[in-house]
Amino acid sequence: MSIPVPNLDDRDFSDLVAGARERIRQVAPEWTDLSVHDPGITIVEAFAYLTDTLMYRVNRVPDKLYAVYLNLLGTALYPPSCAETVLEFSRASAANADEEIRIPRGTQVSCPPGVPGTSQPLFTTTAAATLASGQASVLVAAADVTMYDAIPIGTGTGRPGQSMVIPNAPIVSGAGLAIAVEVPPGTRLASGEAVLVDGKPFRYCQEVEAFADAGPGEVPVRIDRSAGVVMFAWWDEESAGRSDPSLVPGPGAEVRAWYRSGGGASGNVGAGQLTVLRTPVPGAKVTNPEPATGGRDGESLENALRRAPQDFQARDRAVTVRDYEVLARRHGGVARARAFTRRDLWAFARPGEVEIVLVPFVPAGRGPGHSPVRAADLEAQSREEVRSEVEAYLRRRSTVGAEPVVRWGLYKQVLVDARIVVRPDEDAQAVKNRIVGRLSESISPLGSDASSYGSGFGKPLRVSNLYRAMEEAEPGVQYVDRVRLEVDKVPDTDAVGLVQAEGQDNTWFVGQDGTLFRTTNAADGWEACADFADGDDETVRSIAPFRSPAPGRAGPERHPGMVAVSTVTGTGSRIYISEDLGESWRKAAELGFVVADLCWVDRQGEPLLLLAGERGLYELPVTEGAIPVQNVVDTSQPDRGFYAVDALVDIRGRTGVVVAAEASAGVWLSPDAGTAGSFKQVKAAGEDIRCLTVQYDGGASYVWVGRAVPEGTGTGCLRLKIDELGRTDFDQQFMESWEQFSAGWTGGSCWGVHVMGNAAYAATQSGGVLRLQLGQASAQWSVPDVNCNLPLRDRTRFEPVRSVSGAVGPGGAAMVLAAGPKGVYRSTDNAVSWASCTRRVVADVVTLPDTWLFCSGDHRIEVVHGHG
Repeated sequence: MSIPVPNLDDRDFSDLVAGARERIRQVAPEWTDLSVHDPGITIVEAFAYLTDTLMYRVNRVPDKLYAVYLNLLGTALYPPSCAETVLEFSRASAANADEEIRIPRGTQVSCPPGVPGTSQPLFTTTAAATLASGQASVLVAAADVTMYDAIPIGTGTGRPGQSMVIPNAPIVSGAGLAIAVEVPPGTRLASGEAVLVDGKPFRYCQEVEAFADAGPGEVPVRIDRSAGVVMFAWWDEESAGRSDPSLVPGPGAEVRAWYRSGGGASGNVGAGQLTVLRTPVPGAKVTNPEPATGGRDGESLENALRRAPQDFQARDRAVTVRDYEVLARRHGGVARARAFTRRDLWAFARPGEVEIVLVPFVPAGRGPGHSPVRAADLEAQSREEVRSEVEAYLRRRSTVGAEPVVRWGLYKQVLVDARIVVRPDEDAQAVKNRIVGRLSESISPLGSDASSYGSGFGKPLRVSNLYRAMEEAEPGVQYVDRVRLEVDKVPDTDAVGLVQAEGQDNTWFVGQDGTLFRTTNAADGWEACADFADGDDETVRSIAPFRSPAPGRAGPERHPGMVAVSTVTGTGSRIYISEDLGESWRKAAELGFVVADLCWVDRQGEPLLLLAGERGLYELPVTEGAIPVQNVVDTSQPDRGFYAVDALVDIRGRTGVVVAAEASAGVWLSPDAGTAGSFKQVKAAGEDIRCLTVQYDGGASYVWVGRAVPEGTGTGCLRLKIDELGRTDFDQQFMESWEQFSAGWTGGSCWGVHVMGNAAYAATQSGGVLRLQLGQASAQWSVPDVNCNLPLRDRTRFEPVRSVSGAVGPGGAAMVLAAGPKGVYRSTDNAVSWASCTRRVVADVVTLPDTWLFCSGDHRIEVVHGHG
């Protein structure tokens, strides 16, 4: 239980009046009327009231003492952070095109004069630059600060616990602060440890959170940026023989500071606003092509008093997930943080990893109570330097064996479409404004898990939750006629490359145009996890998660989390790789031809990506800066193109690679993980093969191929059984071992095959998704009914299904997904009936992954008057 807090004086008003009356009886017995009507008793009650009020204050700790106690615990106000941007300096006229223009560090730029009495942000370049002869413009980093270099802040005394004040406080958070102490000439210092100022050598100090954190030979300092106070180490002077006086400035030693002051939310100016050169740069003009972001005012005392108990519990060490969240929020650029045990979320996570998701600070005027916070607003404030600073800060404070992984949050934008009927005497526009503001405040990443139904990490947004904001909170609302939720991005058209992420339950990827989508809840909801186009003409072509061998089968190393994507551009293809299942991406290669398909193999414990395209088969290591290298399949035609590639593992754990050639040139197989010179043809030319897949059944591995036809009902699929890849005559043996499945096929071309359990599912040109029951003497494809809810082109033909995938649930029930021109459809009854799972507008619920948040779109609220 908590420690009981005693009252210093527990008497109340009635006790004081009763005590006064007893005293009157003792000292003035002639005073006989002690009722409330007596004027003397009225005076007694007045003084009793004043005394009771005084004791109420005595029994409580005043805020001043509370603040003093917090200072003793090390709590300090967070300093302001500065807005940053990039300035573009260009030539003022064409007449000086050949002139070299120098832009010195410290050049100051501001906005045009604004409203009188309002502060104007003053941006300063943080590096020098040169506009070379013939160069039209140059970009220079700048921040809303005033820079001070080598400012004297005091003289040392040699005593412990020295304290000095930096002028022009507060100092902005982050980098750019250094303290140096003068040392005697000739003192030997390590490289980079000293600086010369006015011909005198100065040694840099090391800023620490606590003096116990200082390393050997360092001069530690603690700095309160808000107050501008620099504190040096202290020790017990009686035991100075066991201390090092060099930890503080010696007698007469100068102390100088390099720092930046200023900052604040006023520096978050829009693009094109910084056009006034406060420091003359002859022949140049300036602007900011991008908005300035990251500015935040210093912390208020009220907020510091509220967060102090959390800081006290965290104690500057990250042990629990709550500690990580509290420590991450100390950075001025972070408004909110949430920590997760990563192993609970992702199959690829290593033991000890803690994922910390940050929500950036958004300046006033954007957020609850104002216009909705957009995903673009959050992205603009999510600066990499803030993320890296928070990660480094948490690494220094995490326990042994813990590994913090810090990233910015991801957001799904959703808007509310509703029709509301109000009383005839209500102001419809005022009601609409209040409801829109309430929705924008609730469906916001800047809220808290407990405060709102639309602000929790991973919490779904339900239509039923919205009635509180639209009906219960508005007495004038008669009823809500319609409520729908509309998601900003969803793969509802031209869905391609549908594939399951193995090892991560309920997770699939699919592409649409230049966007990659992912579901983590078996297609109940989809999120855009990458936008590769970014304004360019770029579309997703193939998606390849790393596939592990079948359960219980020996094989190469597993690499969970590895995903590759190929896109098609106007000049060829680009390859992107993610090592965290789509959370982050990097461009790994760019090729001058179209890459049609991808697959992963393991070579000596290292993942390797195989690229099948118009000019052959290439392999790409995952190391940074690696270059694709061609792997010749057919020596007679080295540049032979390929439509599809896949990998398999035989019963002995040996990896093989199979490719389908363009121009109906057959199928080729490598028994040695696709190494150069190991491919042999296992299916003769003559049939157009566009897709491949691998099936494992007991000790056997099977390769399935789908056949394409120009028109007509098609010819179905073929399957090749592979027991061992090490046989010397495997090419001839396999050429004659293809098993044909064409009975009942009516779908035209086959664009994809997926095998799970005892059934195969085929994506077709015109027959929807066909199903084949395996293990029967005369297996035959079953054709879906035209009323199965798959989209139709006409009364008898389905829209093309480009890819098919699925999974078998814990109870043995199969869930099948199909992707095509109308989005992604899902079946839970063995492909008999289907329903769209990529609807943009829903009337029930929108889901979220565990580490995502919602943000508001432009809510469409229609308010009409009802009858009285």
